[in-house]
Amino acid sequence: MTGKLHLETVHAIPYGASRSPNCFIRTTQDMLDILSWGAERRTDLYLFEEFNFSPEFYDLSTGLAGEILQKCANYRVKLAIVGSFDGLTSRRFRELMSESNRGSQVRFVTQRTEAADWLVDSDTGP
Repeated sequence: MTGKLHLETVHAIPYGASRSPNCFIRTTQDMLDILSWGAERRTDLYLFEEFNFSPEFYDLSTGLAGEILQKCANYRVKLAIVGSFDGLTSRRFRELMSESNRGSQVRFVTQRTEAADWLVDSDTGP
């Protein structure tokens, strides 16, 4: 799974990212493996695409989103998720997105450049 990850940089600051068109974050353990990968490379910043997360992530009844977002809070990392999110019909998940976007650790955005800039903005640190 971590073979799908690589370091990218913006303004000379590295962050973990993936350009994989596949879903590879299916469990909380997958996210912990990603955080471990990042720690080995001295980054606590991550950028993923909407489709890198399993459909269960977007179904709040599974608890997966809550567990992953809690890991981000516990480990003080920043996570940007890029997508159109057009397929999301859950009002509750859209509320979660809105709440997250008001915070400083997780952001849902529509453009990779916006995500990367937000990740490295020291004024929005975790």
